[in-house]
Amino acid sequence: MEIDLEEPSRPQLAAMFQVSSRWIGELRSQGKMPADGASLLENIEAWAAIKYGGAAADPEALDKEQEQARLAKEQADAKAMDNAERRRELASLPDMVAAGAGVIVMIVAQLQQVGARVAKGDTKLRARVDAEINNVLTDLSMARIEEARGGGFDDSEPEEEGGD
Repeated sequence: MEIDLEEPSRPQLAAMFQVSSRWIGELRSQGKMPADGASLLENIEAWAAIKYGGAAADPEALDKEQEQARLAKEQADAKAMDNAERRRELASLPDMVAAGAGVIVMIVAQLQQVGARVAKGDTKLRARVDAEINNVLTDLSMARIEEARGGGFDDSEPEEEGGD
């Protein structure tokens, strides 16, 4: 069935909205649907207002509903994350970075003592072991990690060399 875009008939509207022609007539008699002679657009707007409680006819109402739904979801997500942190199922990024940095500092300190433990007074051997450990630590430094990530340290602050 082809629908007249200028003045759709009651049967055409009924077919399009998948309701009975009689029901369209009842809606028209109640003033909820426009009378004969109204355009297809006017009929669709009236149908949307009936079906969706007027929200579809008012785009601002849809935006407000969508914004309220988005806000409610954000609040629920934030509460879920807070609860997960309290149950210690989730840790914040600053906490994880601090924990990782603490482990790295501890490992570096222990590696820097290897030369003294191995050499046992042999200064040449200690110097070679220390040099190799420093080379490895340099390769594993945050500067290398930052380069691999595509970033780098802030150019305004000079890098600190590892070593005590």
